Amino acid sequence: MPGRVMALAGVTFVQLVRMRLFLVLAVFGVAFMALQFLPYHGHLGVETRGLHQLQLIKDVALGCMQMFGLIFCVGATALLIPRDTEDRILYTILCKPVPRFEYLLGKLLGVWGLLLVMLLLMDGMLMLILKLRVDGMVAEMIPLLQKQGATPEQMQPYIEHVQAAGNSWELQHGIMAMYLGFGVLTGMTLLFSCFTSGTIVSMIFGLGAYFVGMFQGQLFSGILAGTGSLGTGQGMELCRHAVAVLLPDFSIFNVADTASSGVPFGWGMLGSLALIALGYMVLHLLVSAMLFSRKEF
Repeated sequence: MPGRVMALAGVTFVQLVRMRLFLVLAVFGVAFMALQFLPYHGHLGVETRGLHQLQLIKDVALGCMQMFGLIFCVGATALLIPRDTEDRILYTILCKPVPRFEYLLGKLLGVWGLLLVMLLLMDGMLMLILKLRVDGMVAEMIPLLQKQGATPEQMQPYIEHVQAAGNSWELQHGIMAMYLGFGVLTGMTLLFSCFTSGTIVSMIFGLGAYFVGMFQGQLFSGILAGTGSLGTGQGMELCRHAVAVLLPDFSIFNVADTASSGVPFGWGMLGSLALIALGYMVLHLLVSAMLFSRKEF
């Protein structure tokens, strides 16, 4: 029933907010304010002045989002079931006509909802800082170009170049892909928490699965390069595809850094990533529900 699922999602959302996760946003905002005072590279020409700072701001912001999302997805999701069990909320919910599948789905929606809100707020901070930085760069660039005798028509390409180096759709697409990867990681961590014995173990499994998924392409490539045998190579390729069915290749969602550099990243590729993420989310949710239904509380 959608009503029960949304009620569980709302309770989970409020429960996570009470963990004071908004303090991360305060740290994020202070870090961004510090980036505002980074000096320009004085040895750069007028047409490229400050562009490195724009790229640095984007790289630092995306790194903070990645780190926050990783810690939040693994930590918050691993705490859901143990916290409800400790507070005896789980017993109150399950003694009512609430299927365990709906309970897990509500928990996931609550985590995804709060994660979306936090990423949107951090993205808004990033857009604001980039807008202020670009406006300041353009305001400093115009007098310098005028001193060199440049006409408004000659200045326009430089101004457009600086504006394009700020916020862009490619950057936003990269952040959307990052959110999809976090959604998959949340579902996988919930799956681990359904059969592990504690929060710490679930977090270790979640972090381990993430890092193995990030580097599984390099791992199998190294194994294939070391074998040298065609038959063994084909077997390892089949093994890689079998592992990818359950353990996602998280590197395909890690495109924000590339997108922030201006590499084209269209809606078609984002849609493909969304379908892949949806498939993993559904698979992990179904397996979690099957394991959770066998647990006795």
